[in-house]
Amino acid sequence: MTLNKFECTKDFVRQTTAYVIQTDRLLHTLTVRETLMYAALLRLPSKTTEKERNDKVDTVVQRMGLNPVKHSKVGGLIDRGISGGEKRRVTIAIQLLQDPSILLLDEPTTGLDSYTARHLVTSLAELAHKGTIVILSIHQPRSDIFGLLDKVALMSTGSMVYYGNTNKLVEHFTLAGYPCPQYANPLDHYVDVASVDRRTREREILTTQKIDKLVQIYKDSLIFDDMRQEVSKLLKHSHKNVRSMAVSRPSKPGVFRVMGTLLSRCYRHTGRDRSIYSSRMFLLFSFVPFICLFLLQMGTDQRSIQDRVGLIYQGTSVPSYMGLMNGFYLFPPLRDLYYRESMDGLYSSVTFVISYALYVAPFHVFSTFLFSISVYWATGMYNDWIKYAVFNAVLTILQFVYEMLTIGAMGFFLDPRLAINVTTLIMTFGYLISSGLIRRMDNMLDILQWLSYAGVHKYASQIVVVNEFQDLVFDCTNSTTDPCQYRNGSAFLDAYFPGGEDTITRDAGILTGFLGFFILLPIATYTFRGGRNLH
Repeated sequence: MTLNKFECTKDFVRQTTAYVIQTDRLLHTLTVRETLMYAALLRLPSKTTEKERNDKVDTVVQRMGLNPVKHSKVGGLIDRGISGGEKRRVTIAIQLLQDPSILLLDEPTTGLDSYTARHLVTSLAELAHKGTIVILSIHQPRSDIFGLLDKVALMSTGSMVYYGNTNKLVEHFTLAGYPCPQYANPLDHYVDVASVDRRTREREILTTQKIDKLVQIYKDSLIFDDMRQEVSKLLKHSHKNVRSMAVSRPSKPGVFRVMGTLLSRCYRHTGRDRSIYSSRMFLLFSFVPFICLFLLQMGTDQRSIQDRVGLIYQGTSVPSYMGLMNGFYLFPPLRDLYYRESMDGLYSSVTFVISYALYVAPFHVFSTFLFSISVYWATGMYNDWIKYAVFNAVLTILQFVYEMLTIGAMGFFLDPRLAINVTTLIMTFGYLISSGLIRRMDNMLDILQWLSYAGVHKYASQIVVVNEFQDLVFDCTNSTTDPCQYRNGSAFLDAYFPGGEDTITRDAGILTGFLGFFILLPIATYTFRGGRNLH
């Protein structure tokens, strides 16, 4: 295959070809122009100035007829925005930013009404007549769209039934014994003619024989001979010198500009959607009244020991759960956008994951701070600001770790529901065998004790427990209902977390290591699973 006498190598195709997927993958909170500006920042060469980017975006907006809606939000299912046809044109406009020689489109009229579909194909025809090769697959086109196509390729069961000029389609099939009925849409009619009827075995055999006959008629036609001669002529004049086929690849945007663009787009997306903003900033804080109402002010008597253990369990589990849920509900649109843009070679999985980690980190810090400072002082935990800082840091890490685990699972499983089920199972199992808050570690099976070392909660819970109970003195009374079992926190730690006070530094180091591991995990899943071809 050649293009302008050059062989279509992988690099040549990547440089000269753009592919428009069937489904629009756009952020609903951004306007049309913002969507294109972010795409331009990711696609145009690093030396492109701001004025050149603005001019390029304005040119593409004008070419695709998007000028009236350029300041309108794209919109989604709930927050309505531009129409379906306009979204399709935005998706196409994104690919036109790089001035491709070939534009491939996968069923661009799917889901559009007849008027919008015709308007879209008209725009593509105008684009083709200005020098861009436009190749599209289309199902059930209306009759006036048929007249906009220059060439038609009709395939069935992997074989070419017809390829040639549109104005010769009816004549070819009429000579083959299949005239087009009056007032019928030629494409609709001949798609039916070239289809296999599988309702019964007899129909399937008959229609398969008919298609084999049509394929042979096409191969024996003058249209096929002319096409073959034209291809042979082009191949004779094509360049065989590898150097002459070298593609001048403009320098890509630098990694810092790409990361800055991804961060800016994520923050703007979050700021525009109140549900996303509220979930990330304040949903974790909404658990505070329930915890405080349940525990009230804890004292320092013997009964407060169990209350503190329960508080530590809730205090470490709720942020983990919120990290998991935020990843499940808020990450999929960004993941789909990554799949589309990585397919175009715009940035790597490393850049994407690190950018996402930088994006979510401030939200985790703020939301965990609101949660921890309220719970810590309202329930009467150990009165020390340094101990509070340790408590807050561990909770922040847990929320961050479980969101990164969730997005890693979504890189492995395409279905978000399957990813959330797996992540929830891992979190629950980790709490049961690793935290030491539900059952003493030395009372569990040996295999579970060994497995607990692989759980982040073993180290997080132990840090928080030691942080809370160390140096704590309990009140003892003569009451027979509350025997003085533990006079201080160290006695409790010796009984339930033996050696915990001596390994606090080691636990902090391992917990920090888990932080790095859960950043590398999604990078690995998105790298080795590869980009998904979303339709």
